[in-house]
Amino acid sequence: MNPVFLLFFTSETYHIIGHAMVLFRIRLLPRKDLVRTQYYFIFDLLSVWCTSFILLQELRWLACIQGIQHLYYIVFWNKTAPAKKIISWSSIDWTQSKYNSNYEWDSILGTAFDLGVHVIFSYLLVQKITHAEAILGIFISLAGSYFVLFSDRYAWSNPHKVPGWVNKRVQPVAPWWKEH
Repeated sequence: MNPVFLLFFTSETYHIIGHAMVLFRIRLLPRKDLVRTQYYFIFDLLSVWCTSFILLQELRWLACIQGIQHLYYIVFWNKTAPAKKIISWSSIDWTQSKYNSNYEWDSILGTAFDLGVHVIFSYLLVQKITHAEAILGIFISLAGSYFVLFSDRYAWSNPHKVPGWVNKRVQPVAPWWKEH
């Protein structure tokens, strides 16, 4: 058993679940809560970076592209128009705004790219662990996702069935990305 490969496989599968929830609009946070999750991008970046550069020593170019994307959001979180837009697009506030009928291809493709990176690295990592470890890693990822994304204690919600206490945290989305 290699606990390091299992740890990073679990991390990558956790990111797959989280990104899929946002991309497919299954679980979202109110924007005001999402603004406070800036450090998630560090965790996401380090997962891919360590997997690529230290563990696998493969696809460094892909990790660099994903790293640049994440470094931008880490540094400019809620400060620039593109960063404000991805925060808004990823939130419940967006789904309840007048902009929700717009297909924001840059946000969709950026999130899909990030999801794809995690899929690729989890695929490469699963080849380095046993079947039992893979099942354990997936179980831990699913359990962690369930306890965070589906907990009544957190504001993660189905954007089409928002609980009242979460809905109080939702505000109209202003077109920040159009500011000059």
